[in-house]
Amino acid sequence: MLPNISVYGSHNAGFAVEHNNKILEVVELERFLNIKNLGYTMWEVPRSQKYVVKLILDYFKQKYGFDRYENCLHQAAHPFYQDIPANNYIESNHHESHAAGCFYQSTFTEAIVVSFDGGAPDGYFNIYKVIRGQSPTLIKKIDLDVGGSYMAFGHYLADIKQEHKMEFITYPGKILGLQSYGIANPDWLPHFINYYLEGKNYSSLPELGRRIGVPFNQRYTGQLAYDIAATSQAAFEQVTHQLIAESIEENPTLPICLTGGCALNIVFNTKLKEYYNRPVFVGPSPSDCGIVVGMLAGLIKPTEPIDVTYAGQEILDSLRLPEYIEQYNATYKTAEELSTELVSGKIVGLVQGRAEHGPRALGNRSIICNPLIADMKDKLNHKVKHREWYRPFAPVVRLEDVSEYFEWEGDSRWMSFCIKVKSEYLNVMPAIVHVDNTARVQTVTREENQFLYDLLTEFKKTTGIGVLLNTSFNMDGRPILSTYADALHVLNNTELDAVHLNGFYFTK
Repeated sequence: MLPNISVYGSHNAGFAVEHNNKILEVVELERFLNIKNLGYTMWEVPRSQKYVVKLILDYFKQKYGFDRYENCLHQAAHPFYQDIPANNYIESNHHESHAAGCFYQSTFTEAIVVSFDGGAPDGYFNIYKVIRGQSPTLIKKIDLDVGGSYMAFGHYLADIKQEHKMEFITYPGKILGLQSYGIANPDWLPHFINYYLEGKNYSSLPELGRRIGVPFNQRYTGQLAYDIAATSQAAFEQVTHQLIAESIEENPTLPICLTGGCALNIVFNTKLKEYYNRPVFVGPSPSDCGIVVGMLAGLIKPTEPIDVTYAGQEILDSLRLPEYIEQYNATYKTAEELSTELVSGKIVGLVQGRAEHGPRALGNRSIICNPLIADMKDKLNHKVKHREWYRPFAPVVRLEDVSEYFEWEGDSRWMSFCIKVKSEYLNVMPAIVHVDNTARVQTVTREENQFLYDLLTEFKKTTGIGVLLNTSFNMDGRPILSTYADALHVLNNTELDAVHLNGFYFTK
């Protein structure tokens, strides 16, 4: 049986391959070329466009032996998808792919799936019912771009960096961090709700500014900026809930899946879960980087949940590791030995195994450190990450320990929820507590990530606290890294203390 391949060409472009009902690997183009949010046919098209397709096809051929495919599923990939040798070429729908990708990673047999983002040929905001073994069935299509409306405010908030023309794709996540410092203005809120319901985003901002007395013709700072972000968040939540409530309440026994770029709004995800008190599932790659998985999942309709958490690519220069070990006089360190370094306050870049698929670093391409040190957040931002001051860092904890430190039961594998830190630990783990006393928690089991789990176990033995700070291994403005060379570049060009590469410990 021939394998299948999928390709997506807009921002967060990627390729994925499947064989015998298993998705084997996802290559995110931004990681391959080290340009964040990279597209292939639109949004920062690389000059090496033709060569990249050949390079990735050769990569799959060398690794898996694939030189022809049964089906090539594609979106936003005209005309280069025809360079992929396949028997059939199938153009897939954007939101249907989002829905299939999310649902078939869940354990559900049936669910309501909400797919909402900044827009595609098949809409902005679609609601589906999905039954395992079947394609998503569209039950409601809403012609409203809540994602673009949310993103638009990033142009007017001075605390959000504007370093390059693609920066706006990252605005929503930054606004989400900033809004926690503000208060939703009750006098503004009805006008913000109208702004979202009009669905015209940028073109509606002058009228919104007139109504609230804050013209959107400059970049605002301080409490005014925070309150704009907080009021926008409140309006986003109310409007989104209003739009999906009927579909959810008509299916009172079904769990809920959220996907599309707007499903990265972890504050909304959490409030929705609390409001309906039923399972809410958000996969590891709800943004467009997950479209390639969704196309394949919609094709094969697996009977068991698929897991693509660590389905990213291998380190691209893995054969050079012995050379680097000799050059840096690196030594092998076990989880116990690395834990000792973290307890002492070291900030360490961790690289192991296959890369994470999706926007979150989950222990294979992570920077980790001790969250118990009071100034660790500022130290990490100043010395290594160089990102905005208000953005929170995430904790990772063993699944069996999560309810010890956080007001949460069950897993949270992909940092998809905004979870309250228990009051007795607010001052114990200051580096991972956001201003609203929440944290973007990642849970882990030994089966999911053995080394990270063992590292947490050793850290808890020493400190009594089984939590580490975990953030993505990159420098601000770059994607999560894909080479040992880049890891060593971060080590040599920031104040990172060390890197742990496939078990070997490197210092400057």
